[in-house]
Order: sequence, then C-alpha cells, then structure tokens
Amino acid sequence: MRMSSRQVRTRVCSAGLVPLLLLAACGGDDASPPSDTEEVQTEFSFGEPAAASAADRTIQLEATSPFAFDPADVTVAVGETITFEVTNTDAIAHDFLIGDQDAQDEHEVEMREMEEMDAESSMEHGDVNALEVPAGETASIAWTFTEAGTVLYGCHQPGHYAAGMVGEVTVEG
Repeated sequence: MRMSSRQVRTRVCSAGLVPLLLLAACGGDDASPPSDTEEVQTEFSFGEPAAASAADRTIQLEATSPFAFDPADVTVAVGETITFEVTNTDAIAHDFLIGDQDAQDEHEVEMREMEEMDAESSMEHGDVNALEVPAGETASIAWTFTEAGTVLYGCHQPGHYAAGMVGEVTVEG
C-alpha cells in the first residue's frame, strides 16, 4: 500500500491518540489529543511555490549516478520565478526538495522514519517544495525566490543526501 508522507504522519499521530485519551479519562484535564491532520508547510522564508506558466525561465537539472545533481549550483535573481526541470538519468528513483538547511535536515529525518516504518511503502511527497523523480523520468517544480541568500536542493532517498546529492541556489539581490 502506498502512503503519502502526510498519511504516514497522520497514522503516527493517530497511534499516539489512544494513550492521550486514556490519560484524559483518568482526570488529566490538561491533555488534549493531537489533531488528526498535520499542516503542510506553505510559507517559506526564501520564496514560494509558483505556477509553471509564470516562470521567467527553466533551469534543467539532471539527477545522476553516483548521487549528484548536474549542475550542482545555479544562480537566480530575487523575484525571479524558475521552473526546475529535473531529469533522472539514473536507474533508481530520486527526489528533489528546495529548502534551507533546516528544511533539508527535517526532510532527511522524515524520509528515514518513513523507511523504517514501512520499507514497502512509497515515499511520496506531500510538500509543495518537493517532488519525486522516478528512474528515467522528468519532473518539474516552479518556484519564486523572494529573498537574497543561499537555498539548497537535495535528494532524500535513503543515503543519497549523505552521499552528497545536494546542490545550491544562489539568490542574488
């Protein structure tokens, strides 16, 4: 059975609901059950998702073996909307996540937890700043960069990010 990352998180959160309800029934007035849905992050300090039709230009990236993006760095301007077209020329699946180091670290942990929970489930992304790129296929994501600085793009299939499958977007003001 294939589950999205949101479904996995919901299942994990729901599993914690029973002990909390038991605690509340025993007089724990301060305990409140977690929400059965988790909010997906939609606000980012470095930009926002965009429609491909609004793109100022397309940057083509290749997900390759051994665990690399080509090119490994790109430069964009503040206010520019970019469509990242990611072609996976490898024989295995990759993914692509745009985010700062904290977002990359958080996604790495989520992917590891999903793998540990159910190695047979798909590691589908519910994040607006991520996409899956199956072997031999091309996928795209459009993004408007709103702040100058550095943003990363990385693959978080098990072991890929740690092996160096990360690139850098320099956003010039």
